[in-house]
Amino acid sequence: MNSNAGGATDTMDALHSHGLDLELAPRRLSGPLIPGRHPRKWIGAVILLPALGLITVFIVAPSLYTVWLAARARPGLTLGCGLLVLAAIPAAIARDIKRRFPSLPAVLPVAVSWAVVGAAAAVVLIGRGLTPDGVRAYLFTVGWVVVAALLVLLALAIAWFTRRLRWMWRPLILPFGISAFTAGIAFRLLFDHLTEDRELGGVIAYRIAFGVLLVLAFAWTWLGLLTGLFRAALLAIDADEVRAGELYQETRPHLVFRLLRLVQPVWLIAMLVVGVAAARVFDAILASVPRSMQYQIDSATVYWWRTSAACGPWCGEAAAYALPLAVALGLAALWAQAGIRGHRMSWTAGTRIPETGRERTGFVQWLAVLGLTCVSLLPIGILAWEALGSSGRSVRAQLRAIGHDGGLWRALGITASVAVLVTLIVLLVSVQVAHRLAAVRTGIGARIVVPCLVFLTVLPAQMYLGPLHDVINAWGFAGTRVPLIFTHAAAGLPIAILILRGALLAPAYTPAADALYGLAPARVVTGRVLRAVRPALGAVAVLEFIQVWNDFFIGLLISGAGASPWALLLWGDTRQFDQNAAQLAAGALVSAVVPVTLLLLFWRRWLVPGLTGGAVR
Repeated sequence: MNSNAGGATDTMDALHSHGLDLELAPRRLSGPLIPGRHPRKWIGAVILLPALGLITVFIVAPSLYTVWLAARARPGLTLGCGLLVLAAIPAAIARDIKRRFPSLPAVLPVAVSWAVVGAAAAVVLIGRGLTPDGVRAYLFTVGWVVVAALLVLLALAIAWFTRRLRWMWRPLILPFGISAFTAGIAFRLLFDHLTEDRELGGVIAYRIAFGVLLVLAFAWTWLGLLTGLFRAALLAIDADEVRAGELYQETRPHLVFRLLRLVQPVWLIAMLVVGVAAARVFDAILASVPRSMQYQIDSATVYWWRTSAACGPWCGEAAAYALPLAVALGLAALWAQAGIRGHRMSWTAGTRIPETGRERTGFVQWLAVLGLTCVSLLPIGILAWEALGSSGRSVRAQLRAIGHDGGLWRALGITASVAVLVTLIVLLVSVQVAHRLAAVRTGIGARIVVPCLVFLTVLPAQMYLGPLHDVINAWGFAGTRVPLIFTHAAAGLPIAILILRGALLAPAYTPAADALYGLAPARVVTGRVLRAVRPALGAVAVLEFIQVWNDFFIGLLISGAGASPWALLLWGDTRQFDQNAAQLAAGALVSAVVPVTLLLLFWRRWLVPGLTGGAVR
């Protein structure tokens, strides 16, 4: 340190002279220079309170109560679920260590061996804790997940062979906007038209037929979404010379393995989303399968619903049965998130493909496109025919009857009001939380909060709907829309925050990071964030609206028929399916107009960038 006569002192990293203190910053400064003071620390905590309160009250607290009920009713099963979690932790840690330190070859095999042994013991304990019917329902659910995996591979193949056809996404994406309940009605009508009241044989033949019907309805709903996501990934690869060279010019390994490696983040996200949907399948079973056959074509969610109806949604048996599904889905989601986290490339950066000789569209491709288009539109055509042409009246008279159906339009109005309010709540609450999480790249934000949000995203609704149903009835809110709105908002917040956080991530120490996370007045920061997150914000809005509009399960458990969403109104008509077929088809067709329109309008502009932009990074 040197001392000067003028009262100035300086060191190697600081200068103090005449009241002016200058210090060398240990790292690069970020953000624009502005007058004033730093924002107060308590503001960040206040911003997190609405999201934290909704998720805690409506998701976390009821789920913990469900775990407590399960531990009291089936301690062995609960112990098995805990052991399954403990078996997965060392494998996850070893995977992270192996990625960071490739020179430690012995870490991963030891951890995997421990995970296999622990998982086997956990499966034995869980199997002993379940009833035989419960084990059968879980085996059916495993079969559904296998179907989901095959569907992902089929979608990748279709996207590969049709990636040059720009209009291909339009007919294929239509079914994604249609609810699973409507899909079940459409395929039940298709089944009735194909069989024409002919006897198929015994109970086993009908069980197989309805099982195939459900698989086709599930594939019809999700194939277009998966194909669109993979097509966007392939277009981005072709627009990137480095990745395109990796895919087309290399000879080893095989093209299929190179393709799977390059689209790994997308197929992991696709497998996670569709696998969760397969494990939760519920609406299509109740809509398409006769009541007398439903117990023979179980899924984990349907079996839980029947168990909770017999003993109450908050009973220990139902709680114990929901626990293994929640653990399995949570571990799968966290494993997929760890695999996606290392990827940082953009999958929506390019949409133009240079004309090359290797990608000409042949007759076989056009024929496949024509076939897929017909398959995609056939169930919608069945609904239109049944709604307008099967009643014996003229089309004009039938349209007039649909227009004067006060119950249907009242139910659609209620559904629209609930969906709009939920979407607004989710958007208002999630943006600020996502902005703060995007600024925190390490520590608690990246290693604890984000995995917790991933787990909450895939958490089965039966983990929290039972206790919520009990509290809602006790407080006199049964049959009202208020608990339905807040439950939907709490359930939609985790995935909304993850999607928006993925859109707001910017490389550290760059102008983009300075603009998003640097010091500035609140008005300036809000404007920057909204400009950066606009496509993802649109994706969240459209997805949340469609999810709430098409919901059946949460509405059934939370509000029942008293709130009268359209799906609950139509569910009452499925008791006499044959007599009410025209009314069911008309209601299903009218209810599909709004989500399908939103999907077609915003698929390429908002949904593809939002879904492939790194929601679980």
